[in-house]
Amino acid sequence: MSLQKYLDNLDDLLGKKILITGGTSGIGLSIVDQLLYKHADVVVLARNPNKSKEVKDRMLEKYPDCHLGFISYDQSDYKSIEHAATAILEEHKDFYALILNAGCFTTYKTQKIEGDMSLTIKTNFAGLAYFLDILIPNLNNKHRIIFQGSLAAGYYFKKPSDLYKYKVSSFQQYCMSKAGVEEIYNHYRSLGLKNLSFYLVEPGLTSTDILRDFPFPIKQLGSLFLKVASHSVKKASLTALLALQENVRSCYIVPRSPFTWRGYPKIKPFPKKRNRPYLYDLVKETFKKEN
Repeated sequence: MSLQKYLDNLDDLLGKKILITGGTSGIGLSIVDQLLYKHADVVVLARNPNKSKEVKDRMLEKYPDCHLGFISYDQSDYKSIEHAATAILEEHKDFYALILNAGCFTTYKTQKIEGDMSLTIKTNFAGLAYFLDILIPNLNNKHRIIFQGSLAAGYYFKKPSDLYKYKVSSFQQYCMSKAGVEEIYNHYRSLGLKNLSFYLVEPGLTSTDILRDFPFPIKQLGSLFLKVASHSVKKASLTALLALQENVRSCYIVPRSPFTWRGYPKIKPFPKKRNRPYLYDLVKETFKKEN
């Protein structure tokens, strides 16, 4: 089956409002494109206003009748998160689904920010947890919450005793941050909230600009590996699209190839060995320190 045929076989999303974080580049941008193709009303939560304008202009040229809006949102900044959550609750409380796609992978040189927490951990994990901590208690209608996971969450990382003292390699921090995303998903899924459905989706190996901040040799080798082993960003977006289908209930969705590297989506049980409740406890402790 071709990618286009797979996409065409999915439910039309006409009249459904989909919110997505980090939708101006990479997989997020591809998801936005596919959502508009399926006639969804899309609201992008993004940090860079110039990129937002570029995306809006491009999508309006491609889909002249589309409904596309933007909210300023920086997942590493608690004030920005609060403002974005307020905007959603005041203006977009009728949304059908929220796709939590925003994330980053920073180098050692760029990782130190407020409180000595790395930018990777604060953006991918702590900021996401804070956002949902504000948003979810105030949602009363039926919604789908879709977490963008990663293969990296299944890799080994040293168990931290405190997020602020977690000073290891950039890759270890990225793995931990993505394991944190999984644990936020597990936390909310375990609450049994009747009005909310929770999904964890993995895009697989995808050739994006995620290594843009790394030294040239690492960036070059990583890009070559991804070029050989990965699948297209359009195919990587399909796991999120599958989570939007009416007949698909809360679940874990990954590419169907061995090791879930690539391929069309499939639903499978979430690996119990990747339940790490201590991570959610840690990130909640950071809120007490910083607020």
